Amino acid sequence: MKWNYFGLWLLLVLGLAVIVGFAFIPNDFSIGSYTLKKAPIKAALFPEDTFLADSIAEAADSVALVEAEIAAKPAETDTVPKSILLFGDSMTYNLALRLSSYAAQNGHTLHAVNWDSSNTKIWADTDTLLYYMKKYNADFIFISLGSNELYFKKPEARLPYVRKILEMIGDRPYVWIGPPNWKEDSGINDMLQATCAPGAFFRSAGMEFKRKKDNIHPTREASALWIDSIMRWIPKSRHPILADFPSDSLGKVKTNVIFLKARNK
Repeated sequence: MKWNYFGLWLLLVLGLAVIVGFAFIPNDFSIGSYTLKKAPIKAALFPEDTFLADSIAEAADSVALVEAEIAAKPAETDTVPKSILLFGDSMTYNLALRLSSYAAQNGHTLHAVNWDSSNTKIWADTDTLLYYMKKYNADFIFISLGSNELYFKKPEARLPYVRKILEMIGDRPYVWIGPPNWKEDSGINDMLQATCAPGAFFRSAGMEFKRKKDNIHPTREASALWIDSIMRWIPKSRHPILADFPSDSLGKVKTNVIFLKARNK
């Protein structure tokens, strides 16, 4: 009799395990013309994650509408030369090479900090950003972060770090340059757009890039075109600054870049 009950309980446990496991599969399962619908077990177990992800998606849509209004009625361009700080991951260096020409053309100064393999957590958990903003008396910020978090299954988990970075930047005008997607992301761009102030996020996803052999990093030439696109957009951004196209007469411009060693994520 005990063995009969044991077998029954074993079948029940196995059945429950199959149902729960199926609930965590990303898509519904189909056999021929029949589709098995998942029970909402995952959402019940992780309601906050589900709610947060949905909230981010809705917020991104709302921000996109405000950004369209800003672009339709752009703010007046600030003609005062800026002390620009560009910081971020390994995308930063090639961006700085072209941005330095725009800085020279328009009377700005540019300093860049390239931190290989860095992400929002690394920058939020250190005082590196505060140090360089103070060192260069930066009054306009370009951020190049998100590429090393493109694959994260729960990009909403990085939200506190993004908020911390923006808190450190304070009331300084900034542009967050979104990652140059080489494949579909799982929501990092939506999260960044929803968190940044309207008109302060440049969405790079969807752009075409010639890439290096790793098929991830845009080439130097592609990065220059990337900056050209960003600077054409600047007059329609939240804080327009002088962004005239560099003259051929500029010649070679010195780029001030500091390289930081990669560290564990």
